[in-house]
Amino acid sequence: MKLAFKEVEISGRKYKALIDTGFNGEVLVSPKVAKEIGLKPLEEKYRTTIDGRKVKVRVGVAKVKIDDEESCMFVEEVEGLPLDVLIGVQALERLGYYVDPKDGTIKKVGLVAV
Repeated sequence: MKLAFKEVEISGRKYKALIDTGFNGEVLVSPKVAKEIGLKPLEEKYRTTIDGRKVKVRVGVAKVKIDDEESCMFVEEVEGLPLDVLIGVQALERLGYYVDPKDGTIKKVGLVAV
């Protein structure tokens, strides 16, 4: 599957984000983006990278918007992130989206009440 990118808005600022279906969290951002959006860390924790390294992340909350859907989400500032913004599976689900495995595009399924 090819890489999927989508324009997102975080705390009122627009970014081109990589959609990563292998990341089960909500949102990762670079320190530059964390500063731009005024992210206020609530806690620090460690994440394990795909290559097995442990990295410290600072976790805050920010409004994240894709198209017309918006929600407050956990946003993690990650030193050394090789891009500005990465959107994970939980963020997509929270906003009612999924990645179509056939063509790698973001599709809206809508929010489902169960």
